[in-house]
Amino acid sequence: MLKRVIKILTNKPTKIDRPVFTKYFEKENKQIKDLEQLLKISNDASKKIIEQDIKKLRYGHIGENNVYYELKNSFIPMICLHNVRLKYKGMVAQIDFLAITCKYIYVIECKNLIGDITINSQGEFIRHMKNSHGKVISKEGMYSPIVQNEKHINVLKEILKQELKYKNKLKRVESLIVTANPKTIINKTYAPKYISDKIIRHDQIIDKIQSYESDNKTNWVFIEDDMRKISEILLKYHKEAKIDYNKKYNLPIKGDKKYNTYTSSKYNDIKKEAYSKKNQVKIKSDEELRRLLKTYRLQRSKQDNLQPYMIFNNSTMEELIKIRPKDLYELRNIRGFGETKCEKYGKDLINMII
Repeated sequence: MLKRVIKILTNKPTKIDRPVFTKYFEKENKQIKDLEQLLKISNDASKKIIEQDIKKLRYGHIGENNVYYELKNSFIPMICLHNVRLKYKGMVAQIDFLAITCKYIYVIECKNLIGDITINSQGEFIRHMKNSHGKVISKEGMYSPIVQNEKHINVLKEILKQELKYKNKLKRVESLIVTANPKTIINKTYAPKYISDKIIRHDQIIDKIQSYESDNKTNWVFIEDDMRKISEILLKYHKEAKIDYNKKYNLPIKGDKKYNTYTSSKYNDIKKEAYSKKNQVKIKSDEELRRLLKTYRLQRSKQDNLQPYMIFNNSTMEELIKIRPKDLYELRNIRGFGETKCEKYGKDLINMII
């Protein structure tokens, strides 16, 4: 380890001798604080979803803090940025960390994975959920973080092509997926090498970067001016996300007549009754809905080149039939439907169910 660090620090084409952050990690997460305020005016249904989102954000924030600690306390000469949201020609890339060295640009995605994950020989990610006795009770497919990060990298490359006319240097962009949950076990036995090499724990990130940096076969491509210029350009294209919490959580707008009664159970009962009357036209039987869901799952699996259970498994399907979510907010309460799946399949499923 020490020899490798010394090697990296020797004869560098830069005066930077340690990690320099041009966009810092913030100890207090603004979105968490915003959601905590929303809890004060939310009804029971929205409150449950907001609390779940706060929990996810806190876990993610802890994971990112771990990565920040590792990067900040390394001796690697590099420029780092945290939480960069690049917006370019209608494309958006939300990047957890960027690290720019003389040899590479590292795009680091932090994942707070829940359950045990198996990566098969096709590179598919399969989540195994266990009960308190350690028995697997369900398995479901999940969106590949490798594919997700590659999309982010493509946006970054387009920006650098436009701003710096880089071509060959863009081959030096590396993807790293850092798992933040220490309880999660990832089985990479049958995973393709190009995937297994990129999935690491947060305490392995410095060793991984050092292995790239100390490779004698790889020459320097960026001088300090390049590194700083890249950082400036990425900050130029960084656009903070504007979240419409009223729309996202179906909250009333301040000033609305319903606003003052929003937290009351009476308002919730009125809302449910109104919805029930509106939808008395025709309610699909369980068997009919099950048939529709199975047909949809098969069609989407062929379209997306996935196994059917990776769209949703049988236990999730039965929960859809039982709960019959009326909107995306209720759909997100069903296990297996995070933001990615809701965005991809949500509207189709809601229209099918109601």
